[in-house]
Amino acid sequence: MVRRTLHKGIVTGRLEIFDPVVGKCTFGADHANGDAKEPQTAIVYINDENFWVRVLLSYDVGFSEAYMAGEFDSPDLKSVLDLYVDNLDHLGALSSPIYWLIQLHAVVWTFLFNHRKSKAVENAAVYNASNELYRAFLSDEMMYSCPLWSEEEGGIRGDMEGKRAPGDLEAAQARKIAHLLDKAGVRAGDRVMDIGCGWGALAIGISLKCQAARRGCTVDAITVSVEQAKGARERVKLAGFEDKVRIHCMDYRDMPPHFEKAFDACFSTEMLEAVGVKHMKKYLRLIDWALKDDRSSVVLTASTYPERTYTPYQGNDFVRKYHWPNGVSPSPTSFLNDFQKHVPGRFCVVSVEDMSPHYPRGLREWGRRFEENWDEKLVRSLEERYPELKQKENMEIFRRKWRYMFLYMEIAYSRWWLGLTCWTLTRHVSGGYLS
Repeated sequence: MVRRTLHKGIVTGRLEIFDPVVGKCTFGADHANGDAKEPQTAIVYINDENFWVRVLLSYDVGFSEAYMAGEFDSPDLKSVLDLYVDNLDHLGALSSPIYWLIQLHAVVWTFLFNHRKSKAVENAAVYNASNELYRAFLSDEMMYSCPLWSEEEGGIRGDMEGKRAPGDLEAAQARKIAHLLDKAGVRAGDRVMDIGCGWGALAIGISLKCQAARRGCTVDAITVSVEQAKGARERVKLAGFEDKVRIHCMDYRDMPPHFEKAFDACFSTEMLEAVGVKHMKKYLRLIDWALKDDRSSVVLTASTYPERTYTPYQGNDFVRKYHWPNGVSPSPTSFLNDFQKHVPGRFCVVSVEDMSPHYPRGLREWGRRFEENWDEKLVRSLEERYPELKQKENMEIFRRKWRYMFLYMEIAYSRWWLGLTCWTLTRHVSGGYLS
């Protein structure tokens, strides 16, 4: 059934599968016609016949699981995923009835039951993998979100044009932090909140900017991850900002009463996907509750679906199952509609910015650093944290999971399957002037 569907579904490009049992199978164009260019060819080598069962039962998720399990390899996995996107509209028959039942269950579970406190813990588990793991591929400030590239680093394709250099990711992340701070218009003496603060990069960046401008700002940064909180406190102490930055290890729904109307600005960087449809109302109302009624601002970024493919009923896929459990992404306009619906008239939209073109290079750089820094020291730290990884087979599955994620997400952003949106909103100014 899988091979029959591939014969019908590959209408652009060519897929060659080498199976030790059935031999070579070619799907799509065998050769170019006339003067047309030779079609792009993706190659897959089957190592285990269980590959076919996984794809039949679980389609795209099964394909990712087969890769993680080492049941197939490819000299160019990116070309395979690109071919999949090129033919996505014709491969629906790979979705078996069992697959759709699983998807229906995932949609109902995510929409109705997801994002309770237990789900917050589940999402935190991703970031509790160990700070050592994230240090292996993140830039020095430990920012796990989209960087902003400029011509100083060769632009968004500089790494593919021979312009990759030491420190370019750090420069791009510093630019992104400065960009977000400018959007919020943080002023002297402001108190700032960062929801989903990660390892404290933005909080430290705010403190550095205020210090350079000789204006004192304080930051309350929130994370649900114990590992992130530990790492953030270490970094804040090292930077000398313990009197300016407070790291809170808690769920955003547990903000203390004294946070009410206490903040001049709020940031939430690539975190609201974990909020979910069911709790978006509470999330937005808590931001409104925490911000002062005059001259305050909120800057948020998130992965978004294009308007043409967005639905609040989102099923399972590789990243939801293995990296960001049960995440739900908005569209650029659906999120603004949620703001107006849940906190009507409380904010003005200043800007909606698409940062998507910057993400593929960031993911490529994370993937390279992951491979470059995968060494015995990192392996030992992972084995100490997760004893099951002492089995070589499990460690290889773990490594291939991350390798697949970097590539999968690069394809998603570069092919406009996903976007990265930044929204800036402010309060109405009660009298006076904006500046």
